[in-house]
Amino acid sequence: MRAGLEVRGLVAEFATRGGAVRALHGISFDVGETEIVGIVGESGSGKSTVVRSITRLLVPPGRVAAGSVVFGGRPLLDVPERRMRELRGREIGFVAQNPFSALNPVLRIEKQFANIAKAHGVRVDAASRERAVGLLEATGVSEPERVIRGYAHELSGGMAQRVVIAMALYLNPRLVIADEPTTALDLTVQRQVLDTLRELTSRSGRSMLIVTHDLGVVAEYCDRVLVMYHGNLVEQGPVSKVFTAPEHPYTASLLRSVVGPSDPSRPVGAAMSETGGA
Repeated sequence: MRAGLEVRGLVAEFATRGGAVRALHGISFDVGETEIVGIVGESGSGKSTVVRSITRLLVPPGRVAAGSVVFGGRPLLDVPERRMRELRGREIGFVAQNPFSALNPVLRIEKQFANIAKAHGVRVDAASRERAVGLLEATGVSEPERVIRGYAHELSGGMAQRVVIAMALYLNPRLVIADEPTTALDLTVQRQVLDTLRELTSRSGRSMLIVTHDLGVVAEYCDRVLVMYHGNLVEQGPVSKVFTAPEHPYTASLLRSVVGPSDPSRPVGAAMSETGGA
């Protein structure tokens, strides 16, 4: 499978009074075209730092100190910021962990879709509004005409996340990056949102990179998995291989924490479908 995203030797660090603290230690991986890849690891392992480094959203005191990121044959780390803003949204969609932080509380949802279009030179007209309504409907938003005329505070957490997904897909990006997209949602809504993300990604031949601490999400939705530990990528490979025959002790310990010590050979997906995830 041809790689859409290529990350090589990615190093990120944070400036402190005591000197630079390294957060990522030479991370390398690919995301193939039409592939869904999951990044897992405990809190503080560097998962979100990876995606924020890739998208150039890592803010001071954080910085990318070394490495390369190539998307669609184009390097991302050294392109002008204006060009990077064009790529974010138009070619790389981003779904944030907290949907309410991604939505403007004082603007109608319709206006926020229009602002996305204007920022990328897309004409705002009846057709663009119709596309927004269609995406809201496709993501499972009930009464999309009412929602698009309303405000973020009128939405539940699940509906707000669906709106953010629709916005991320609005300009038809080739890669969707989702950073813990269902953390604040209950289990039923989590599954609905993830089903929607997977369907809309695969239907249009997009790739997706999804950050999660939930091994059940990876087992059910991802083709390949990247395992992070203390800023290192300790293991990667097809989900079926990594989850049934992990090579790194940390990966094995993650899986044991879900499956349980009494039956370490049991398929992780089966165990998590009963327990509701890690």
